[in-house]
Amino acid sequence: MKTWFGMRTISRRSALLGGSAAVAAVATGGGVAQAQTGTHEAHLGDHPGSLGARIRSTTTPAPAAPKAGEALLGAAPAAGGALPTPPVLKVRPGSAATLGMKAQSVQLGGRPAKNLRAYDNVTARQYLMGPTLEFGQTGAFGVRLTNGLPRNPDQARPHIVNVPSQFNTTNLHTHGLHVSPDGRSDNVYLEVLPKGTEAKHADGETSVVGGFDYVYNLKNHTPGTFWYHPHRHGSVAVQVASGAAGALIVRGGAGTIDRVKGIDGITEQVLLLQQVMLNANGELPDFDTLWNAPGNGAAAEWTVNGTTGRTLAMQPGEVQRWRIVNTGFQAEAKFALVQASGGAPVTVTLIAMDGVNFSPKAAAVQAVYLPPGGRADILVQAPAQPTRLLAQVGQYVAKGQGGPTTGLTAGFEIGGVWQEAAFVGDPATVFTVDVAGAPKPMALPTDPLPRPLVPEITAATPPDACRYVVFGVTKVVAPAGTLKNDLPSYDPAAMPTSFKLQINGELFCPGRVLFQPPLGSVDQHVVSTPGVHVFHIHVNPFLVTEVDGQPLSTPQWRDTMLVGPNGYKALTKYTDYAGTFPIHCHILDHEDVGMMTNVTVVDPNAKTRVAAVTHGH
Repeated sequence: MKTWFGMRTISRRSALLGGSAAVAAVATGGGVAQAQTGTHEAHLGDHPGSLGARIRSTTTPAPAAPKAGEALLGAAPAAGGALPTPPVLKVRPGSAATLGMKAQSVQLGGRPAKNLRAYDNVTARQYLMGPTLEFGQTGAFGVRLTNGLPRNPDQARPHIVNVPSQFNTTNLHTHGLHVSPDGRSDNVYLEVLPKGTEAKHADGETSVVGGFDYVYNLKNHTPGTFWYHPHRHGSVAVQVASGAAGALIVRGGAGTIDRVKGIDGITEQVLLLQQVMLNANGELPDFDTLWNAPGNGAAAEWTVNGTTGRTLAMQPGEVQRWRIVNTGFQAEAKFALVQASGGAPVTVTLIAMDGVNFSPKAAAVQAVYLPPGGRADILVQAPAQPTRLLAQVGQYVAKGQGGPTTGLTAGFEIGGVWQEAAFVGDPATVFTVDVAGAPKPMALPTDPLPRPLVPEITAATPPDACRYVVFGVTKVVAPAGTLKNDLPSYDPAAMPTSFKLQINGELFCPGRVLFQPPLGSVDQHVVSTPGVHVFHIHVNPFLVTEVDGQPLSTPQWRDTMLVGPNGYKALTKYTDYAGTFPIHCHILDHEDVGMMTNVTVVDPNAKTRVAAVTHGH
């Protein structure tokens, strides 16, 4: 299986993808001058794709119910009841699980939803939640992805890069896994077209019809909580905002955090925090529904495992491990437990972020803070007496006209003090913890937590190179008197105003590589933006050393990170895998319209082909 970067020749289709700037120039009429009026960032509300702008307030009316005769898939879940758990697909080395994408209709919290592009969990279809994949630390783990979505109505039209289209074409990204980015592994440049699509629309190398067999070769991988979701550029946001996401757990053996006394064998919960967008008819038909959602009226609300208002049972004194994944396509999420009576915060024990465990000690915290795509593992100890706790979710970055004002340091230790942040606005209570029954006294871990299986670098490691990454949004306004058109503002041909969401001043181009570090080298990332964006890099995690201009007293491993005007600094070491993969904004509508670029890790001892820059890119 080849990618754009592994082909000796560029196909007509790839040339068209790589030549989007030329296509856009023709579309504008070939000679209309445009005046750039400067940088305008998402948090200012200057364009529709602002960070978290579409989380629905608790006072917004729910979308209309489906018309009579429109059935929901499976029996509608009863109000209240137990919080559901995603079904588990345990994949053994040398074997494969099947993961199907299909159109689904469910009761989503308090809202009927229909025709969502989501993963079929088979045994709990009344709930919108992808099944949990489980891998071991070492071996070849297969996933057969099938695309049972309807055929694309616009399949015959060319897909122009950074102009979202063909929303039923998909693929699979294993977010956070340290695996190869090539071939049948975490190759996000591959496209899987819907079953039944005419064969002429796929080339058999960069695109296939109906399904694809992925194989992930893990080599003593650090155990932890990861996740999977679609990553086909141009349909990512629509599919993830439909709920297409699931947890991916790497189980650890002897000497890992999974075998620590007080963690080994305890009850676990997988909590998928979801931000599913629906229009007034309970659907998400296309990208413009996301981009142009008016006044939050058709916006998302937080759900967990496809539900709201459910109950999770614990016994007094019991300790559970909760694996929390922010699968939202756009908004950051603070997750906290509070007492139902009085609202006092409940302290939890944070043992891992983004799949990498803390070492040698955990952190006692009042909340966890997750950018879109972020994960946290916490130990929750129920109070010794029967009571009720409320699980709350909401945003935590305060965004004003001058830029973000609070929240960017939340979840890090600065000057020996763990940084917390208040909710911005009223949080949503997503479920209740009912502490009842016979006492079950359990102890939190007291032994040191083992070192995670990540590169042996520290904040003092000298980098081989420094990489500056700047996220920016440029507003482009045509001269006065220019005729208007009906194109959406993310389209380069939109008149009179368009927005360009860029990295280092450039929109995504398939043939462009931002930098080419050697395999085994250490880079320092210096990442910033005038507004608020979310940095994510594939394959290799990074060690955050400074946030918002302040050095961390305890550096922290991440693969997904909020970025503000003062930015952050991190170190990463490119180990094990050469090849090409993206870095991008994990506000997924930003990624789809161009806030993405490519990195190629070059093995000095092997020949690594890099695609030529073509068509002016």
